[in-house]
Formats: sequence, structure tokens, C-alpha cells
Amino acid sequence: MKIAFVTDMHFGYRRFEEDASSQGREAILAAAAEADLIILGGDNFDTPLPRMETIAEVTGILREAQSLLAARGAHNAIFGIHGNHDRRAKGFVHPTDLLAQGGFLQNFHNKTLTYEHRGHKVAISGMGSVPEDMAVESLKHITCRPVSGAFNVFVVHQSFQEFERIKHEDYLTFDDLPDGYDLYLCGHVHQPSLTGKVLNPGSTVVTQLREDEAGQRGWLLYDTHSKKAEFKPIKSRELAHKVLEFNLAKPDEIRAAVEAEVRKLKKGNNLVKIVVKGTLAQGFHSSDLRLQEFGDEVFIDNSLNSENLRERIEQIKQAREKKTSVREQGMAILRKKLEGTSYALDDPEKVFEELLAGTFLPAIKEKIEKEGKIEREGKEKAA
Repeated sequence: MKIAFVTDMHFGYRRFEEDASSQGREAILAAAAEADLIILGGDNFDTPLPRMETIAEVTGILREAQSLLAARGAHNAIFGIHGNHDRRAKGFVHPTDLLAQGGFLQNFHNKTLTYEHRGHKVAISGMGSVPEDMAVESLKHITCRPVSGAFNVFVVHQSFQEFERIKHEDYLTFDDLPDGYDLYLCGHVHQPSLTGKVLNPGSTVVTQLREDEAGQRGWLLYDTHSKKAEFKPIKSRELAHKVLEFNLAKPDEIRAAVEAEVRKLKKGNNLVKIVVKGTLAQGFHSSDLRLQEFGDEVFIDNSLNSENLRERIEQIKQAREKKTSVREQGMAILRKKLEGTSYALDDPEKVFEELLAGTFLPAIKEKIEKEGKIEREGKEKAA
């Protein structure tokens, strides 16, 4: 059986919305035309509350994919989990839930679902995104199990230490994954990895303009008979990423180097990201360096600064390396603050959702007022 794995489409991503739309569509429909089943690996949407227009667009793409699959006898053959971008707290409906309830895919988060096609059986298990510092413990409590007599696939949407240049102890390792599966797939990491224990085709669209997003975008096709994986590229705007480092350089030579690099990297309508790092010559300041505008498809990150700001630059770099969103950071802070309080046993993500929605404080106020009323009535009766 041929399994397609498409992940991190980020439908609705506002900066490159047309790219997310056209490239995600091409990947899913190409997968439907060639594979016997499709697995969507999370970050199917760029936000947990996408616009109605985005939802309508994605349901239309999935309906078309279902028709292509059905024409070859493959029915109910699209499966998916949520990612960190489209995750919501327990008890709240997220977009992948919505797609499942509408019959556009089957959600296999913390489940094992079986699929049979032409005498072959595949069992799909997995875990959608959870906060990174909870991933190891969450994997220990999942209810998924391999199915005897089936080709077993396990899918997650998390960071792995093996994929990172800088080690983060909160991240999963390949050893944390449950045993007994024939194929391990992951989303979240935008850089393709087609060898090793865990396979990942990367995202279908550039979002963060990071070095690990450089190169072709595409999806993964896996043949359960030959046990071979194939990266299937799509037509996409590729990212060319370059870091230029300078030591006590003058503004004119920096400008000349940047302009030359832009001319070298800019081809067609691809995206270009140039990071300028290092120090200026003595007597010059950041305000002396004015880099020209090169258009909407060229991005210059001027991290060049005087010696006394190097520590701050390193902090920013480390924050970017962690790929942690403001939402993730907020929930991590909240969980820390809730330790030892009366809310320690509640779902911190749900509290976070309620804070964002503005319903948490009114509910607490109502609870306090109700408890106060009961206490007063109790005292009056006692008197």
C-alpha cells in the first residue's frame, strides 16, 4: 500500500497566504492522485481559529481529494492530527476536530484507526501536538497500540532532539517513541528528514524564513511493500538563506556585500533571507548602516551591532532556535504559576484559552461571589 504524508500546510498563513493555499492544495491533491491513503501531520491550519474562508477552502480541497481517492476504490482514506498552531485546550473544538466531524478526515489523536484497501491493512496511531515540556509524559499515557497483522504507523507533531542543532532537554528523543511500529512520521519540523527512525517531509510552505526551511517544499510517499520513502516535490517559492558575518567592518563594505549576495541568490520569484551578523568598525554605530529595500521577496535581518549588544543578540537567537511561539511561552509561564495553587489539578491550557477569550476572570468572579453568598447565608442561619 502507498501512504502519503503531508504536513505543516499552514492554511491561512497571512504573510504568504497564496503560497500556503496553492502549495498545500497541490501537495494534497498530488497525494490523492498517487497514494492509497493520506495522513495529515498537523499545523493543517496556521491558527486554532481560522477564518471561515480558510475553512471553506480546505474543505473544498479535501472533498476533491476524497473524489480522487474514491475513483480508485479508496474510501474514508484521509487521516489527520492537530499541530501546535491549530491546537486548542481539551474541551475546545480545534479545526482538525471540525474537519473530522464534517466527514472530511478521521482524527487519530490518541487513537488507533485501521484502514483496509485491496487486502492490505494499515493501522494508524498518533499524538497531536502537546506542549514540548509535557511530550515525554504524554507519550507514556497514550492509549494507542500496534495492531497485529497490520502495517503499523505512528505519527507525532513535536520537536525532536535529533533534529535540532542545539539540544533542548524538553524535546523528545527517538527513544521516547513507543515500540512496535513499522513506520514513524512527524510533523512540526519544517526541514525534510528522509532517513533514520523518524521520517519527515518538512512543510509545504515557508513560514519562519529560517535556514531549515531552505530548499524544495513537498510531501512524502511511502511504499509499505518495498519499505521505501520518496520525497515528492511541489511547485513552490523556495527560500534561499544566507548568513553574512563581519568583523569590525565599515558600513559601505557591508552594503556592497549584501547587495552582491541578493543579486546572487535572487532567482525568479523565490524568497531570499540574508542575516547580517558581527560588529561594525570602531567609530560607527548601527544608525550608520542603511540597507536598501530589495522588494517584498527579500528579507534582511540586520543583527549587526556594537559589542555591548552581543549578549542581547544571542538571547534573541536562542529564542528563535527554540521555535517557541508566544502562545507556547504563555502557557509554559501559566503552568509554572499554577503550581501549588488550587488550579494545579485543572487543565492549564483550558485556563489559557479562557484567559484569551476573556471568560476566565468573570467566571472566577462569579464563583467567588457565589461562595461568599453561601458563606453569608450560613452565618445568618447560625445566628
